Amino acid sequence: MAAALLPLTATRAADDSILALEGVESFIVDMRAKHGFAPEDLRDFFSRMKVNKRVIELMDQPVDKSRKTYWREYRRRQLSADKIVQGVKFMRQHKADLLRAEKEYGIPPEITTAIVGIESRYGKVLGGFVTARALSTLAFAYPRRAEEFREQLAEFLIYVRQQNIDPLQLRGSFAGAFGMSQFLPESARRYAVDYDGNGRADLFAPADAIGSIGHFLQQHGWQRGGAIAVPIESIAMPEALVEATRNNDYKPLWTPQQLAAADVVAAAPLADELYLLVDLENRYDTEYRLGAQNFYVITRYNKSFKYASSVFDLSEAIRKKS
Repeated sequence: MAAALLPLTATRAADDSILALEGVESFIVDMRAKHGFAPEDLRDFFSRMKVNKRVIELMDQPVDKSRKTYWREYRRRQLSADKIVQGVKFMRQHKADLLRAEKEYGIPPEITTAIVGIESRYGKVLGGFVTARALSTLAFAYPRRAEEFREQLAEFLIYVRQQNIDPLQLRGSFAGAFGMSQFLPESARRYAVDYDGNGRADLFAPADAIGSIGHFLQQHGWQRGGAIAVPIESIAMPEALVEATRNNDYKPLWTPQQLAAADVVAAAPLADELYLLVDLENRYDTEYRLGAQNFYVITRYNKSFKYASSVFDLSEAIRKKS
C-alpha cells in the first residue's frame, strides 16, 4: 500500500500551478517507485503549489562586488551586543538540553548556542517563505539548479511524512532551509533528532534543534575537547597555504611542525593535530587564523571562513558572559 502525505490544509490554487510544469509527472513516478508515495497525493500536493517568482528573483540576485562585506563588518553584525545577551539567556533557559548534547555528541553548549543565534536569532528569525512552495518552485521553475532542488524536495517530502508534519506548515528561507537550525531538507532527514521525546523531530522546537545541531556536528567529525581556532602572530607567505586549503575543501592539512617550517607563528601552543589556514579579509588588511578539525566541521554547516569564525567568536563571547 502506497504511503500517503498528510492532509493538506491550504486552498487549491490554479494559476501558475506547479503541477503543469515539465518534470513534475516524472518526479511523481520516481517518488512512487523509490519511496512509496501515492501519485494522487503528490498530484494534489503540486496542484496546490504555485510558482513563487520572488524565490527565483532572490536566487538570481547578482552579487554587488562594490558592496563586499569584509570580516570586521561581518563579525560586528554577528556579534552584536543583543545577540550575545540573548545567547547567554538561551544557554540558561536550555541548559539541560545543551549539557545533554555536550555529553552525547561532545559539542560545547556555547557552540550550539552560537549556531542557533547566527542561523535564526535563537528562533526569532525563521524565514517567511512556505518551504514546500519554495522548493517546488526551485525544483521545476528554476532550470539552472533544478536537479539539486528536486533532490531537496524529495528529502522534504520524506521528512514531513516521517515526522507526521503538514507539508504546508513549515516556513523558512527562500532556498528551503527551515527551523531554528536552518537545516536544508537533506540535513533535516539525516540529522534531525527527537530530543524532547514527543515522537517528532521538530526543528522549530528548541530541544530538537539543539540535539540535531549536536548530531550534525558529531557526524561530520567533531572531536570532543578538541581545538577550534588559534590566532596567528606572524606569517611569511600565506597565499600558497590559503590556496591549498581552499582547493582541498577547507580540510586541515598541516602539522604544527610543517607550519613552523613555513614560518607560521601561532599566538598559542598548538595541539598535535592538523590545521588549515583561515584568511579573513578586511578592507586594508587580512586577519589570519589556524583552524583545527572542529573549525573544519563548522564549515560543513556553512562553507565560509567568516561564518565558522563568527560562530567561534560568538561562542567565546557568550561563554565569557555566562
